[in-house]
Order: sequence, then structure tokens, then C-alpha cells
Amino acid sequence: MAQNILIFRRGSIGDAVVSLPALCAIREQYPESELRILTNTPIMGRAAQLESLFGRSDLISDYFVFPPGGGISLMQQTRKSIKTWSPHKLIYLSEPSRRMALAKEFLFFKSCGISSIEGMPFANALRQYQSKSSSLWESESERLLRVVGLSWPSTFGLDFEPSEENQAAKLIADAFDDIPHIALCVGGKLPDKDWGDSNWQMVLKSISEAYPALGLLLIGAEDESERSLSLAQNWQGPVLDLCGKTDPRVSALAMKKAVFYLGHDSGPMHLAALMKRRCIAIFSVRAKPGVWFPFGDNNHIFYPQEMRDQVSNKAGFRTAGSSILSIKSEDVIEACLSCMSALK
Repeated sequence: MAQNILIFRRGSIGDAVVSLPALCAIREQYPESELRILTNTPIMGRAAQLESLFGRSDLISDYFVFPPGGGISLMQQTRKSIKTWSPHKLIYLSEPSRRMALAKEFLFFKSCGISSIEGMPFANALRQYQSKSSSLWESESERLLRVVGLSWPSTFGLDFEPSEENQAAKLIADAFDDIPHIALCVGGKLPDKDWGDSNWQMVLKSISEAYPALGLLLIGAEDESERSLSLAQNWQGPVLDLCGKTDPRVSALAMKKAVFYLGHDSGPMHLAALMKRRCIAIFSVRAKPGVWFPFGDNNHIFYPQEMRDQVSNKAGFRTAGSSILSIKSEDVIEACLSCMSALK
């Protein structure tokens, strides 16, 4: 029977990508139902909304948005819009709020006239990540599927329009022609997830000296363009700056033919993995190892080794401090050059 199903998911690009397996599993379970998302307006200005990635399609048909700051009148408008749509159930598909906030969310959902609510993570087992090994934890994608009691979908991904494919292809062809290129993102929203300019300059210098004709595709938010271009000023090959110049969907497609993605744990990293690009990714200990690692088994993940055993059964360290700076630039350079050598 067709139903109206409301899915609660906060976040931005990275959150959207890691929720795709669960969203596609829900779609497989309810093939005739209409799925809409209740999300938030991201607090950080750089973060892009879920709608900018999913759009309106057979997967997600529409969106309801919590207003920034939670203004009462705007909240009432959101509640009225949801009640008018009359969802049969809500599926909680987001990182858990604190229990007090979770209770308020539950009451809000009920005030929208929703009688059936699934996946509310009040229990510790639904809030915590399960250990997969002595040094690796389940991913957020896996936790979401476990919370809603669904298996990994047969397929997951995004459906792109031909116009989007053509736009991305033209950008890459005009910038690089048939020259191999890599994708770089030095953004990451939080200071303790930033590896630092000196490390990036050293890595880029070494790659460009070894492969002077190699192209460099810069991906990120608009306010990351200046820094990205500054770091790439000594790059010997062609450079294409797409920071803030394309929407996330076109940015994802632009990375489709990159040799690999290089950068911080970020939304563009998840987009590159979604495009089945190998990721050479730099992590701090803000999250436990594995939780936010990109899709795929062929990635090279740099995570502060000496702190793996210190990560508790909570979400990770609230502040990762300078942990990311323990990752050595020479190790990242070796991984990049090894990946490039495979092209020969």
C-alpha cells in the first residue's frame, strides 16, 4: 500500500551521501510510497543542504526544513505543512540528538499528527557504533541501516540529468583535455580537521615535480577557493578551480575521471567515493576510525594511529585537538605517488 513516509535527516553533503544506502533501502521496501525529508538549514554557512544533492526525484520528492534558530512561528509553519501532507510514518535517519533534544523531537513529530515513528535512537545500542575489529568501527551508513532494520540495498547512488553530465564533461575537457588529473579538497568545516598549509604545500610540490603535466581539480565551497588557489600556485600542470562554482551534483560528476581524490574528511571526499574514485583522505580523531570513512575498499585512509586505542565508545573526541598533525606528509606523498605509478 502506498504511504506518505517522512524521513528525518539533518546535515549537509557528507551526511547526505552516507545516508544514501539507507534511503535506497527504504525506497526498495516502499516502492510505491512517497518519500519526503525533514531536514535542517545547516548552521555552518559553507555546508550545503541535502536538497542540493538529492534534488527532487523518484527517491525523494520534496523537503520540509527546520528553520535556523528554531523560531516559533517558522516551526509552526513547518508543522502545519507536514500535517497538511499527512505522513503515515516517520523514519528517524539522523545522527542521534542528546536525549533531552530527542524527546523534544519526538513531541514535535507527534504534534505533526504522525502516529508511527521508527528508529528513534533512545536506546544506547542505537546511539553507539558497533566495533568491527580492534581498530575499526561500523560506518554511519551501516549504523543507519541497523537502526531502521534494513539490509544494504541492491544498488544505491544518484540519478543525474544529461545536462549535468554534459556540463561536468565540458568543464573537465576544456581544462585538461586528455591529461590525467587529480581532485583536491582542503576544506573541512572544523579547525581540528585541517591538516595545515605547510603539509599540503609539501605534498602538492612533490606530486607536481614527479608529474609536471598532471592536472589539478580544486573542489570545495566558495570561501575555500582563495586558499586552494594559493596552495596550488606552484603546481606545474593545468588547474581548474570549481570551489563554489558548481553545485554538488556537478562537482561530483567533475571528479568522475580523476585519478584519485586527495584531501580532508569532507563532503567532497564522500562525493568522490560515491563516484567510485579512490580517496587518499586525511582524518583527525574527531570521529572513531571507520565511522566517516568513504565508501570503497581501495581507499588510503590516514588516521592518527597512536590515538586509535583512545577512542571511546562514544561518537569520538568532541575536540580532536592537533591529532591530525601527527600524520606525516612523506607518508601521504608516498601514497599519492604510488597511486600515480599504477597508471604507467
